[in-house]
Amino acid sequence: LKKYKITKFLANNCNYKKNMIFYSKGGSMNRSEIKEKAKGMIKGNLWYIWKMYLVVFAVAFVIGLVEGLFAEVPVISFLVALASMVVSAALSVGAIYYIVKFVRNEKIEINDFFEFAKKHWVISLLTTLLAGLFILGGTILLVIPGIVVSIGLSFVSYVVVDNPELSAMEIIKKSWNLTNGHKVDVFVFGLSFIGWIILSPLTLGLLYIWLIPYMLVA
Repeated sequence: LKKYKITKFLANNCNYKKNMIFYSKGGSMNRSEIKEKAKGMIKGNLWYIWKMYLVVFAVAFVIGLVEGLFAEVPVISFLVALASMVVSAALSVGAIYYIVKFVRNEKIEINDFFEFAKKHWVISLLTTLLAGLFILGGTILLVIPGIVVSIGLSFVSYVVVDNPELSAMEIIKKSWNLTNGHKVDVFVFGLSFIGWIILSPLTLGLLYIWLIPYMLVA
């Protein structure tokens, strides 16, 4: 597939017209153009992206420590695990919010990331759980249906960012509709990074410093 029309589709259906990566004056961009644009955007901006993710990693590290401390206390362990699930869902969507704002050339700071995560933690949690259930159901049926469902729901967090007022099921449906007729495009686009992913461990993980922002922005 030479052209990945999903880029124009996203632009028209998810308020992405300001998104320089997904939309251009000439219409949809092919995979190479999208990736080149992403490389250009992260150049000189790696710290801007990483400072947010370091905060996320720090929070995850603290939660992990707390879970370890109370692992043998069933009630507390359960409560900590529940809190961890809520925080993880909120921060994951908050991270997407941060990246989307960056890609759209809109000013955003760490405080904005936290504010979005805090304000929309309920819908973030509900959509994460619901998407997880659908993906689990597809995987139980067979591996391939599980992959198809995963691709169909891969834009759930992005829909939450643009439409946090929607219900969890409406967000699930919108993500699925966004990928109608484009699931192969999305799958192939993801596979196009496989070479970098395989190469990264050979650099003792140093390549991830560049690769993770690159993949996120693309």
